[in-house]
Order: sequence, then C-alpha cells, then structure tokens
Amino acid sequence: MALWIIADDSVATDELLAGAGAAALAALLAEVAGYQAATRPLLRTAWLGAALRLPVDVARDTAVVFIALSRRLAQGEVPRSAFLEVPVQFGQQTNEGAARRALLIAGRSLAPNRLALGLDAQRNVLVVHRLVPDREGETE
Repeated sequence: MALWIIADDSVATDELLAGAGAAALAALLAEVAGYQAATRPLLRTAWLGAALRLPVDVARDTAVVFIALSRRLAQGEVPRSAFLEVPVQFGQQTNEGAARRALLIAGRSLAPNRLALGLDAQRNVLVVHRLVPDREGETE
C-alpha cells in the first residue's frame, strides 16, 4: 500500500481503495498460481545476503549500458556481447531448491547489462547473456 501512495502521490480515499483493490487482486493471483503449481516457496534468510549487492550491480550496469548506448549513437559502435557460463549450485528438486533457482535467475537478470537464460543441471552452470562484457573472453 505504501508503494501505491508513493507511486500515485495521493492519499485520496478513492485512490487508496483502488490501491488496496490492486494489492488484493495481486495477492489472490499469487495464491492461485501457487495452488496450481502445488508448490510453496521456501526462502532462507542466508539467501537475502546476496540481494544486498543488487543495487550496486543495477547502478553499475545501468552506467555500462548508457555508455554503450552513447557510443552506439555517437560513433555507430556496436557493443560486443557475450554468452557466459556462471558456475552455480543447481540444488535439489524440492520446493526450497525451486525457490533458490528462481531467485538466482531473477537476481542475475535484474541488472540491465545481463540476462539469465537458463540453468544447466548436468553441468551446474547458469547461462547468462551480457550486452557489454567486462573484459575480452570474460567467463564471469
């Protein structure tokens, strides 16, 4: 609800009711999706430590993408992109493992310079595309 007030910048009763309705609808849809998937996400607080670096990653990657965009517009230089294999622990086929993998993919895709494409369970790697790699032949 606080996010609605911040985004809407109003505390008018009708807009607060609309925000509450949107939040209730989102919660209902999340419950229905969880019920249909027959799974419950199990999160561990230790996993949240990695989330602390996400704002720094987003800020850095945003600058990298804007620099690449400015070079493209000014000089016509096309950024070299790369597909990388990042070693990860795939985890077990449990609800906890599924939640961990979902957070791993979402966290690796949040910064604008990279997109997690998928996990390879046999090789324990996450395939990531980077628009602008940090260095030549980067393997992250």
